[in-house]
Parts: sequence; C-alpha cells; structure tokens
Amino acid sequence: MKYKVIALAVSGALLAACGSDNDNYVEPTATPVQAFDGAVRFLDAYIECNELGFDYIGETGNKGLIDIPKGFNTTFDEDPSQCVLEFGENIPEYGNGGTNKAIDESNSKDMSNVRYLVPPQLLSSGGSIAATPHSTLIALKIFEAEDNGEAVNLDAIIRETFVSTLPANTDFDEFDLDEMKEYLSDPESTLDDLDSETSKNLQASTMILSDAIAGSVAADTLDISKLETSTQSAATDLASNPGFPKNDDGKPTYVELSSDFESYFDGTTTTPPTAPTDPDDLTPGEELDPIEDIPTGGTGGTAG
Repeated sequence: MKYKVIALAVSGALLAACGSDNDNYVEPTATPVQAFDGAVRFLDAYIECNELGFDYIGETGNKGLIDIPKGFNTTFDEDPSQCVLEFGENIPEYGNGGTNKAIDESNSKDMSNVRYLVPPQLLSSGGSIAATPHSTLIALKIFEAEDNGEAVNLDAIIRETFVSTLPANTDFDEFDLDEMKEYLSDPESTLDDLDSETSKNLQASTMILSDAIAGSVAADTLDISKLETSTQSAATDLASNPGFPKNDDGKPTYVELSSDFESYFDGTTTTPPTAPTDPDDLTPGEELDPIEDIPTGGTGGTAG
C-alpha cells in the first residue's frame, strides 16, 4: 500500500476491543477512533481501504473521539490493516468536511492546520489505536521505506521515531518500547502512568511535532531527518520551560510554531524554530468543558 508521503492528514484511532468468551458479550456496532495531541475536538476524519479513495467519516467529538459504524466500510470491519486513517480540516482533495473549527480540548489551541495519519501497520482488529503526531511520523517513515522497496521493521521505526523527537534528556529506560506502543494505542493513560518528567517530555515532543508536521505540509515539502532534529531541539527547549505544561496559576500553556516550521522547511530561513524557555512567553489556555456530542460516523462508505 503506497501513498504520497506528503499528502497527509492527521489524528487518531481508538479501536474497540473485539471478541470475548463471556456469554453476555455484545458485538460492537461501531469502532471509536481518537485524535490526540491532547484530544482534538471537531477534527475531520477520513478513511481509505485498498487504495480506493478516501471517505469522509465525520468530525471528532468529546475526547477527540469519533465512531466508525460497523458497515461503513466492510474492509475496515474485516481487516483494518488494509486501511489508513487520516485527519485534517477540509482536505481539498477529499471533498468537503465538517463546519466546526478543530481545537485542542486540553488547552484551547487552534488545531485547524494539523494533519495526522494512522498507517495500516498500526491498525488491527480489536486493537486500540490513536492518531497522534508520532503515529503520523511513523506512517511517513513506513511509506518512505515502502516507496524505496525497503523492508519495514515496525518496532525499529517506532523506537527511532520517539528517540529522535523527544527532548535530549529523556530517559528511555523509563519510556521504553512497550510504553511507546502503549502511547500509540492509549496516549492519555500512558501520559498519566509515566513519571512527571517523562510525561512532560512526551507532551512537549507531541506538541512540537504536531506544529512541525503542519509546517511541513504547508511548505509542501518533506525531509524526515530535518523534521526529527528540529522537533527534538524545540521540544528540548519547551520541556525545560517551568511554565509548561501548566503555569503558576494552573492554566495549561502552549506554543504555536507551525508558521515558523513552514518558513524553515520552505527555505525562507535556515534556522530551525526554537520554543520559549521563559514562562511569560508561553500562551495560557483553558481546558474545554464537555459538549453534547455531535453526531459522528457518516451515513455510508465504500464496500472496500
């Protein structure tokens, strides 16, 4: 399954558990999918199976979740590993999306420019998957390897992706391959289970990588090595800021560097973006209240 590696959209998938020996087991009627950087609300979600073109699923709701109803795409129902999930606002080549503006629930950051991918290798029946900036970079590496006729070592790609984008002082004995895989399937719980320093580092990397991918898409260019090194450098700065991820008032904080990354990737500047290390230079936000969930999961799709 080959894709143009820069034609990407972003977000996440949280697949419902299937199968049970319990006599009371009820076959799920939908698969919940999550977009996470923290959770991204109102982000358009798309699915493609067997390279037959992308179908619009709908907008994510509370906690960045959206349901893919059983029967929406029979290939996805039978074998998700034949599919790819893509998230982004109103992607022109896929037709119209939703009308709401994507926003980060954890800090109210505008997320209308983000693009997330979940590759086939991270989709499996009964598996829990989230679309995140890291799943996107993993997808880009997989697609690049496939385009070059190279073998795909998924574990190696996963580890390399996190090692090359997390702050330089990250303890990878604490955040090992098992935790990396857990983060790709259940990011919020993983962040909660990690020690505070590692959790902060992972949040910083996720936020910066999201902006870096958005800047790369806007610049219409892709250099994975530059994407990794510039993300790690800026994430190291951000994680060192005592006002991140919350300031002294307990308000969540964030940075917006996507335009800086666009200038870096299109060659306008040769200097990679930096993140502020002074708490006063961070943008304070608000955690969003839950909403009455919007209808999700489209009215139909391809037979696959």
